[in-house]
Amino acid sequence: YFLAHWDWILERSRADIVTNIKDEFQITSICPLDENGEKIQETYFNSINWNISREKILDIFGLINLTKILNNINSKDTLHIFTLKSLFLYILATFFTQKKYKVIASITGLGFLFAGTRFANFLKIIIKPIIKLRINKVVDVLIFQNNSNMEQFLKYSNFKNKTTLLEGSGLNTKKIKIKQKLNDPVKIIFVGRLMIEKGIKEYLKLVDIFSNNEKIEFYIAGKPDFGNKSSISKKEFLDIKNNSNLNYLGEIDVYRELYKYDILIQPSYHEGFSRIFLEGIYCGLLCIVNNLPGTKSIAEKTKSGILISNNNVIEYASEIENYYSNYLDQNFEYSRQIVDKLYSIDAISEKLKEIYYELN
Repeated sequence: YFLAHWDWILERSRADIVTNIKDEFQITSICPLDENGEKIQETYFNSINWNISREKILDIFGLINLTKILNNINSKDTLHIFTLKSLFLYILATFFTQKKYKVIASITGLGFLFAGTRFANFLKIIIKPIIKLRINKVVDVLIFQNNSNMEQFLKYSNFKNKTTLLEGSGLNTKKIKIKQKLNDPVKIIFVGRLMIEKGIKEYLKLVDIFSNNEKIEFYIAGKPDFGNKSSISKKEFLDIKNNSNLNYLGEIDVYRELYKYDILIQPSYHEGFSRIFLEGIYCGLLCIVNNLPGTKSIAEKTKSGILISNNNVIEYASEIENYYSNYLDQNFEYSRQIVDKLYSIDAISEKLKEIYYELN
């Protein structure tokens, strides 16, 4: 079973994993069947609709629904949970159900809870005793995407069972279109949810800096996540769509459309292991990203991309101005070989299968 509190999580990257391992494992999805529900039902062996509201901090009815679902999982099955929020909801549900099966949880990033805001710090204090009380009893394996996240969460949760590092969620590199030529004017893009912690405000500052430069065009691909406390407001979203200095695209098919742009900017505040950075590298874009544990490892191993210290907007601007020389420094052929070897669907699938077989 794959469990997540949002269907996008189980469709975005996990659907390709499910297809890749279907000859050995029959995966049932547990998530709300909303915008991505049809795709999930087509891909997974079976799908269970988990009725839960993402807009509530804690949906009591959603928790009750999850408890009912968990009660029907057999002792020989394995439950794989994705994201920290989904893990916490599962932990709460275990107060009302008995664990009979193996449980794996993937911490794909520490997210809002570790964002450092006043409200996030308050929540972190409130839920810490609950996590410490239950996690060692109801979770067998924790998977992290970088060592920094692992160290922080283990210290916070006091988790004592098995942990493992799995960098990335798997790219279907066979579907990715490769960039063949540069644009004139240069096209710069931000891809991701329109959230403060994803660096949307830093990106908008860049748009302002280059507002009078006719040789550069700015694009945004993604949607707000109004169910998340870090999301931009509806007014801010309207301002983006009405901004004459940028082009708002909505969501794009990254595999088939990202190659049309020249520079990817990722000013995220925290990342488990940046998927869009990997996608940008593979397409052949110059990627300028915040220096984080979830981006630094990618840059070092692929020898691609430019890391920015402390999300400094002026540094981003400087690297954009040096675009052509920076672009010539990239060895995309070498980088693609590394992505295929370490971060492709095939590579991640093999590592996941090892974890599943070892647990069972």
